[in-house]
Amino acid sequence: MSYLKKIIKNSLKARLIIAFFTALILLISGIYTYLFLLNPNILIDHILNKQVSFLIEDIKTDPQGVPYVFQSNSEEGNWIYSILNKDIFYQIINEKGEVVSSSSKSYEAFSPNNESYNKDTTYFNFNHENSLFYALNHKLPLPFTNYNLQVATSLRLLDVFQITNISPISKTVLLVSLLSLLIVSIAVIITIHFMLRPLRDASAVAYKITPQNLQGRLSIAGMPDELVPLISAFNEALERLEQGFKVQQEFLATAAHELKTPLTLIRGEVEMLEKTDSKNLILEDVDHISRQINQLLHLAEVRESHNYSFQEIALVNVVNDAANYLSRIAKVHEVSIKIINNTKRVHLNADPSTLFILLKNLIENAIYHSPIGATIDVTITDNTLIVRDHGQGIDEEHMTLLFNRFWRAPKQKINGAGLGLAICMEIALIHGWGITAHNTSPGASFVLDISSKEQR
Repeated sequence: MSYLKKIIKNSLKARLIIAFFTALILLISGIYTYLFLLNPNILIDHILNKQVSFLIEDIKTDPQGVPYVFQSNSEEGNWIYSILNKDIFYQIINEKGEVVSSSSKSYEAFSPNNESYNKDTTYFNFNHENSLFYALNHKLPLPFTNYNLQVATSLRLLDVFQITNISPISKTVLLVSLLSLLIVSIAVIITIHFMLRPLRDASAVAYKITPQNLQGRLSIAGMPDELVPLISAFNEALERLEQGFKVQQEFLATAAHELKTPLTLIRGEVEMLEKTDSKNLILEDVDHISRQINQLLHLAEVRESHNYSFQEIALVNVVNDAANYLSRIAKVHEVSIKIINNTKRVHLNADPSTLFILLKNLIENAIYHSPIGATIDVTITDNTLIVRDHGQGIDEEHMTLLFNRFWRAPKQKINGAGLGLAICMEIALIHGWGITAHNTSPGASFVLDISSKEQR
């Protein structure tokens, strides 16, 4: 029993089969309920109404204005009432309850057993000559509004009609089948919706997996057995991919660390030489390489999400720290940094150390591209942080290349590794932020969109 439960719980195929049989049972139950419980007399009512429709077409009036059923030839027009006169009757009743025309020798109006005639009664049954009859009392249309037409059919004749007149039943079955099919469709849709919930949950987890976050794995809990191999293979692929990224990051970090020591020794050796122009050039090259190595280390660190420690921090404080850190460089380049705080939000959920690196790179980049005497605006709003310089701006063909690693603008006089903006992008992605560049005429603005992270 437990094994069967496990199959039903985990197998998509088993669930679909169960859903189908459930829907089939609902279909059969619906037909049975409609025909035998809700409308057991549907065929009887149909036969009686057919008789009324047939007879009304042949009703005429005599010279005294009394209606009667016209019979031009008793063997053609209404022969059935002559041949089956013990099983089928009709009568026309006036407003006093008197029979004015009849297919039988009875001159009393039909009425339910032990009850007197009532012109407002519609469907009823009664016993006549030891037989059960079903009857319909129908009010005649104009110009016979004061008369009622009564038709009656015996139960034994109805049994014959049930065999021969199957058209109404077929239509009824078709209608009920269509309604039941609708119920089946709804049941299957609801069933599939709940069955595929684990797959939707797995898709949501997969959507969050990025090159910056490869630790996520898809759960196989509650997953149909048919999909477990696929999920397992996907997790194994993620495992291999994460391992490859780790090897790459470890190589990058190791190479950078290994290069720092010999560069420090080379700088020490060069500084001991006599002061010459070539000495200054060598020191500049050593500093440039050291800067590249430091940025490579930063890039390796910021790519790993486990290096981040998220906490509530005051964004304006981190901006002030970055501006103070770069104040000496700004003074050398004869520019100033202006912080504009337009936000009412107090805290931001972020990693303070990597956020500092991001802001430092953006502000430092603005310093290098600003003319002498210019002001760098750092504007904080509820959802953005904007760093704007007043330099020459960015060529449109370079906009899509700004955040690429090791990319540097042609003829750029600034010695850089081309990794500063790439590091900013990595940090923004880990935080779930967006970062874009725009020309502001004059200068350029880098906009950090922090609206996608929970703030308060």
